[in-house]
Amino acid sequence: MTKRNESIIEKIKGLLALANDHQNDEECQTAFMMAQKLMIKYDISSSELEDGENDRAISEGQATAHKTLYWWERQLANIITRNFRVTWYYNNKIIKGETKKKRAIMFMGFESDVALAKEMYVLAYDVLSFYVQKFVNDYYDSTQIYRTKKLTTELKNSYTTGFLNGLKEKFEEQVKAMGQEYGLMVLLPAEVKQEYDKRFGHKKGLSYKIPPIEEIAAYQKGFQDGNKVDYTKSTLDKETSLF
Repeated sequence: MTKRNESIIEKIKGLLALANDHQNDEECQTAFMMAQKLMIKYDISSSELEDGENDRAISEGQATAHKTLYWWERQLANIITRNFRVTWYYNNKIIKGETKKKRAIMFMGFESDVALAKEMYVLAYDVLSFYVQKFVNDYYDSTQIYRTKKLTTELKNSYTTGFLNGLKEKFEEQVKAMGQEYGLMVLLPAEVKQEYDKRFGHKKGLSYKIPPIEEIAAYQKGFQDGNKVDYTKSTLDKETSLF
């Protein structure tokens, strides 16, 4: 491995660490996109790493606990896989004391890609979870409408759909910009696809439904937030400090 590649890998690791450390908010705000940018740039010289068996080894990483997954957790996994050179599958497990299978989302890809995909999934998951609850609480506070389970569900689903679409657009714009700069596409490596097809190609994937958009204003606000927020833990710390 060349000194140049060692430097790139160290930068990526540093950005991932920074995304989980809010000591320096100014740097945290750019860690999310810079990590993705360097991963794409890193792939330019991937041929330099062919001799490094561990660098090109196919790895797997668990992104969620084993549980009943919400539709949006699966949709978020789809968005991550389209932008971080990994694929995903369910890992099924029967928890002690229960009869029904619980599922966890697993990412598959090269080790460095899986590590980045997991970090981005968890960060986006935490940010979305916080913002959707904040939106619902602000909605009821500002409208003084009686809080009902039905309306709350509609608000959450509509906001979440918008948020995920905003996040998807944010990723796509970033990837497009990197493609223009480096002439590359973020594609699933052939070796990873081959391994996935070997293990799961004969199985029919589980389908899930995305709820209809019931509250347009909630969707629009979700899209705006999903497209603009920084996906770092400093984002949550900054927001919660306002309460």
